[in-house]
Amino acid sequence: MPEKTYSDLTVILPTLNEVGNIASLIDELMTALPDCRVIVVDDNSSDGTPELARKIAEQNPAVRLIARQVVPCLTDSIQAGIAAAQTDYVAWMDADHSHPPVVLQKLYEGARATGCCIATRYAKSEDSFASRLPKGEMLAAGLSAVLNFSVKHLLRLKVTDYTSGFIVCRRDLLAGHTLVGDYGEYFIELMCYLTYKGVDLAEVYYDSPPRKSGESKTGASLFLLTRRGVKYLWLVGRLTLSARQSTPRS
Repeated sequence: MPEKTYSDLTVILPTLNEVGNIASLIDELMTALPDCRVIVVDDNSSDGTPELARKIAEQNPAVRLIARQVVPCLTDSIQAGIAAAQTDYVAWMDADHSHPPVVLQKLYEGARATGCCIATRYAKSEDSFASRLPKGEMLAAGLSAVLNFSVKHLLRLKVTDYTSGFIVCRRDLLAGHTLVGDYGEYFIELMCYLTYKGVDLAEVYYDSPPRKSGESKTGASLFLLTRRGVKYLWLVGRLTLSARQSTPRS
């Protein structure tokens, strides 16, 4: 039986100082997803990430580097990757090994069936995954769980993980849509957009391991995490109000 290939899938890797992760992650992607395409979108890293990604791209035509000389912005990086992709399906994931490449196999199958499939840390349980992380990441994970619980009960969509950022989607479903925000809040709005567009979102549960190398970009202090959380909830409030205003009154 011929080996399954993923030639119609592009994996977008937004990076900011991930030199200790990028090479091994691309190797894992190529093993898990034969013939896939990879686009590294780097946001002005200072640790040698773009230089290493450029060397990998020179040796592997399936890999491409987009080096953005800008103020780092996760949302814009993902948008740039989507715009550059030419395959029928696109995926994006964190470049720190917290998103296992092998999970993309199931996400891809789910997306082929429904149009879009996201990886969730909560589908099997409402419990937080914080207990499985190092102490330095438990605060972020705990607040993420609280935020996710709040968003879930406000928006009431068919989604269990609103801060996932680990997804495979049919590229045409994203055509003409501009991601909002500057960090993870884009994912909440995207779930609303796809749901209102009629996409039956699928989910795949996975265990999220701790980052392999480098520092988290989410924020190391309670102040920074709370600041991000406020932006998320402000967006959710706006989306909830918009949904209510667009619902016909009986």
